[in-house]
Amino acid sequence: MYKDSRRSFLRQTSQVALASLLPTSLWAFSGKSSKASVHVNLNQSIGTIEPEIYGQFIEYLGRSITDGIVNAKTNQVRNDVLAKVKRLAPPVLRFPGGTVTKIYHWQDGIGPKANRPVRPNLIWGGEENNQFGTNEFIQYCRQLKTDPFLVVNMNTGTPEEASNWVEYCNGKGKTSFAELRRKHGFANAHGVKYWGLGNEENAGPDTGRLQNPAAYAEMAWQFAKLMKLQDPTLSLIIAGHDEKWNEIVLKELHPIADYISMHLYASSKKGQPATLFTQLAGFEKQIEQTHQQIKRLAPEKVEKFDRWYRFPPRAKGVKLAIDEWGIWESEGKGTYNLEVTYQWFHALGVASFLNIFQRQAEIVTMATWAQTVNVLAPILSNDHESICQTVFYPLELYRQYCKGVSLTAEVKSEALRQSGGEDLPMLDSSASFDEKTGLATLALVNRHPETAIETTIVWEGNTKLNLFERHELTATGFTAYNTLDDPKKDVVHYQKTAVTNNPPTITVPPASITLLRYKVG
Repeated sequence: MYKDSRRSFLRQTSQVALASLLPTSLWAFSGKSSKASVHVNLNQSIGTIEPEIYGQFIEYLGRSITDGIVNAKTNQVRNDVLAKVKRLAPPVLRFPGGTVTKIYHWQDGIGPKANRPVRPNLIWGGEENNQFGTNEFIQYCRQLKTDPFLVVNMNTGTPEEASNWVEYCNGKGKTSFAELRRKHGFANAHGVKYWGLGNEENAGPDTGRLQNPAAYAEMAWQFAKLMKLQDPTLSLIIAGHDEKWNEIVLKELHPIADYISMHLYASSKKGQPATLFTQLAGFEKQIEQTHQQIKRLAPEKVEKFDRWYRFPPRAKGVKLAIDEWGIWESEGKGTYNLEVTYQWFHALGVASFLNIFQRQAEIVTMATWAQTVNVLAPILSNDHESICQTVFYPLELYRQYCKGVSLTAEVKSEALRQSGGEDLPMLDSSASFDEKTGLATLALVNRHPETAIETTIVWEGNTKLNLFERHELTATGFTAYNTLDDPKKDVVHYQKTAVTNNPPTITVPPASITLLRYKVG
């Protein structure tokens, strides 16, 4: 990566009046109200909401793994942190980086722990004892029931080294690295599907040597060949960047690229939370532009792929993997000030991010939040305990309910006005329909700190939907946050409410995240 409740979330509640969905203090924001409308068309599907958009990312950086995922003194997985990561239920977990992949050699992290070398972390500082290596990562993924996503070292590593890693992880024969994995106690192949070909290779200040896109493309082909010859079923993620970079790497690598990566880190101007939402609007435009570029340069089907490669080309169209995304404010603690305390408006930003991914479901089919524990993270820990930050809750809520296919949702609302910046809609929305369950979900994010929004909801199409359930996240204030200094206090309030009267108009409280659930018929 490079910058360019303690209470159960599933607490059941009985049907309550609308006003009780908010802590009393929130109503003190303002008596203001606004009107909006949302039109959702059941017959207009944007694309499938792939589970992989709810992924996570961990890296050898500060207290992300050591002192985060694992106890720094015992090198054992922290069960309190693991329980919280399980609540996020990530379908995919990316490792070991991030920028640190440029110096990471996977063989340092296998075999007897007493024999593993301690290496300087030349990227982020400090030392890494390699006690959490390939097999520990795979075991962690198995505990989470998530798919592992490994990123190879294309700079101080070699194509052969990456190929050997594939053999070690996925080899089923009696070859040397497959046998070495068995010797280390893992008889069955790990079956790692997702492999990243480097990370942010364009970044000049990093230790990389492939900042020229043509050089990267040439080397990536060599890595891909040797890795695919080990396991032709791999899904490869190539390193993306800007339009000029992508133009070259897509032309050259699209026959074997299942994904091209994009990294999106949002931030706000100090004292101007709404600027966070403005930046997100710019990100959506960037995704749309990259989508058009992929359409132009990477045909849906690969034609005339030389059989002498001895492995097949990609089977589907190239998609976008936003394999690092999150909110990166300049003020924080720890390594490079990366231990950021997230306020409630940041959680609204996360929900808006997830709405974007749904609206762009045709092209965005993987996303991994950076990161998971302590570093730009939804979970914070110290030596004794851990807490969920405000951003944890929308990640958990959307993962649970926003699935199936994404539907077009047209929003009309008053503007969220800000001094010196672009005016944006107060209300942000996305919609989904799960054909397996016959349930639809409408996500509404009120990004205004003081104004409630009376929202008229219209479902278009031949199928009648009945509102039966409402999920709502609010907080004690727009800038409220959770802290390890007072770990028992949670500023976030979650409410699940049964609905029986199927109202056409819903009042969305100020600074809130609301999911409305509908049944067919």
